[in-house]
Amino acid sequence: MFQEAHHRGCRGKQMATSPSILIVDDDKDIRDLLHKLLSVEGYHCRVASDGDEMFVKLEQNLSDLILLDVMMPGRDGFELCRILQADPAMPPVIMLTAKGDEIDRVVGLELGADDYIVKPFGKRELIARIKVVLRRMHASPRRVPGNKGNYLFADWCFKPAQMELVDGSATVIPLSSSESELLLAFMQNPQIPLSRDRLLDMTKGRNSAPFDRSVDSHISKLRRKLRDDAKSPEIIKTSWGKGYVFTYPVESV
Repeated sequence: MFQEAHHRGCRGKQMATSPSILIVDDDKDIRDLLHKLLSVEGYHCRVASDGDEMFVKLEQNLSDLILLDVMMPGRDGFELCRILQADPAMPPVIMLTAKGDEIDRVVGLELGADDYIVKPFGKRELIARIKVVLRRMHASPRRVPGNKGNYLFADWCFKPAQMELVDGSATVIPLSSSESELLLAFMQNPQIPLSRDRLLDMTKGRNSAPFDRSVDSHISKLRRKLRDDAKSPEIIKTSWGKGYVFTYPVESV
């Protein structure tokens, strides 16, 4: 594999603007392997052995993507992902782990990771997933919603510009940029079934892929914040075979 990659190396290095990837893993052998593999593919790579070094590297220069290992001493990948997702300016995250349990994948996606890869993984799978996430990011960069007005539904008020929900008792519930964009898509298309692909296109201009479950994770987060029973939701319902539907009428104010 690496002999073949070596012959393609010069072509990759000649790319005018190489996407930058920050590899965060406490295992030096894995860091070196990923650095070599991705560099040959034309990516500009940096490495970090833990969260502290990762934040230092990000302070120096933001990367286009972070490959983040889950099982690390000290602050693990889940905690680091949560911290990263609190800042909408941070790059997208693909989590790497040796665990294959579904609950671990769900936790990573619930925390805002853009994708999740279980070790050991093949070179083609890794490159394909990286390309998909980078393609989404460049198609429509992460952003804070602008001043689009407010929306009323049931006992809620959604304020896109402030990225917050306000309930009937005036309790303010903050939203992430991704949650705000997703909710805004529902506000503009109430009571209409929307597929995952359509929601991806409407929020971040993302090209969907079979392994893309980011919509599902953000739907789960929105349901919790809207106090919508996950087992029997009333606000954002699953439309089997079609996607999701926001069931309430919406008023723009």
